[in-house]
Amino acid sequence: MNPVEKASFADATHQLAPADSSRSFSDYWWVPAILAIYFAAQTAIRIAISNSLRIDEAQQFLVSQWLAWGYDAQPPLYNWIQYGIFEVFGTSVASLVIFKNILLFLVYFAYYRLLRLLLVDKRLAAVGALSLLTMPQMFWQAQRDLTHTVATLLAVIMVIHFVVVTIRRPTVASYAMIGLWAGLGMLTKYNFALVVISVLVATFFHPEGRKRLLDKRLLLTLSIAVLMFLPHAVWMVSNMDRVLTTTVHTMSAQDAGNKLSDIGVGLVELLKTGVAIVIPTTVIFLLIFRQSFLRSLRAKSEWSDFVGRILVSTLVILLGLILAITLTEFRDRWLLPFLFLLPLYFCLKLDAAGKQSQADIKKFLYVPAAMIVALPLIIAGGVLFARFFHSYEHLNTPYGTFVDKVIEAEGKQPTAVVTTTWLKAGNIRVNMPYTRVISTEYPQSDLSREFIGDGPVLLVWNERDGRQSGMPDALKRWFTSKFGETAQLPSQQDIALPYYYGKDPDRYHFGYAWYDPKPQ
Repeated sequence: MNPVEKASFADATHQLAPADSSRSFSDYWWVPAILAIYFAAQTAIRIAISNSLRIDEAQQFLVSQWLAWGYDAQPPLYNWIQYGIFEVFGTSVASLVIFKNILLFLVYFAYYRLLRLLLVDKRLAAVGALSLLTMPQMFWQAQRDLTHTVATLLAVIMVIHFVVVTIRRPTVASYAMIGLWAGLGMLTKYNFALVVISVLVATFFHPEGRKRLLDKRLLLTLSIAVLMFLPHAVWMVSNMDRVLTTTVHTMSAQDAGNKLSDIGVGLVELLKTGVAIVIPTTVIFLLIFRQSFLRSLRAKSEWSDFVGRILVSTLVILLGLILAITLTEFRDRWLLPFLFLLPLYFCLKLDAAGKQSQADIKKFLYVPAAMIVALPLIIAGGVLFARFFHSYEHLNTPYGTFVDKVIEAEGKQPTAVVTTTWLKAGNIRVNMPYTRVISTEYPQSDLSREFIGDGPVLLVWNERDGRQSGMPDALKRWFTSKFGETAQLPSQQDIALPYYYGKDPDRYHFGYAWYDPKPQ
């Protein structure tokens, strides 16, 4: 075995370490420290302002009640990690938020390191990494609620990183790391497969990349990726209705018209969603770098071509899906793992065009600097000052107050709490971490009649707008399935509670009912 073959995993991962021994302030090597402070501030604010949850956050509290090879239309890696964190550090908002923000920091840090790996002008690495804060889906959605998608973003960057390392200096370790991150990526979101295909296409068209694809060590990459994904793949075979059917149902036309018109709808939706993601960042690059940015679009380099082929290949695949299975809806979170590479591409183009003005780079960085200061205040302000606009969000919903009031009034703990959506179920569980919570939307969360036993059961419901309502049919069906057609529905009660940071007379209504099963 030659010396290159004997390179260790440490050699491969060393590429993530700072490359320059001599640094100046203008190299912006301090960017990771600024990002760490930013995400630490976001973490502290989120934990402090509310113990209620948004939609994706709530799902983690619901599904962390059990371990499974799969849960729904999303792969399970994020759920597995969050389950372990809850087991070790406790089932709390802090455990959820700290992990999420560490993951977000790693996304930005990996993006920054990939740029430093590829760029000649290292200053542009700061521009590229911080420009992620100009993409609404990155600075708003990812920060507030996304879970699985954030893990996908990290996997995308890490796969590209180790592909670049392998093209430049192939080792057993670098091939293994590609397989590792490809396997992890497939366990974050299924659309990661499009990234894998696009990276393969870009590698094939790279002169050195073709050699790497013919290297026998690629079998190691494939083996590791397949072995990591295999247990979940076996689960998928038995639960295809939860995976492909649900995804295609969400994104496909449902008798919206003939096939040709549906294809037209799909093309328009892809364009609208894609433009909504990339236009703010593109406009800022154009306004700051002006003619230099326009000239750079004609410039070429080894790695700008590589990343450009990833983006073009992904677009071609999406167009193929529109034509083949008539996809008509594209959510921004679904396209984000591809389009968040655009700032990387812009920086590579600027780098290929020649050294950029220091004044322009400083001017550009004023924008993300302002975002770093403003975003924590804006995100927190949406909750803290909702009373002035009578526009309350999920974090204003007083689930904690409801649990305390109802348990105190009844003087007993339920054996199980039953509700409908995972938003309600997760919010109940974060306030009752030692009680089993059942969501009628999630059959896996259900309990058998024998497990429920003779202990009291609490049924909970509420409307999104906080108005008073009767027991939903889904809860009635659950009740009948467990206690029989002859069992009388328990008496329904309503309690109206003030919103967190709310204003009188604004109240949020919870419906609930206690039921004590007869001994079996």
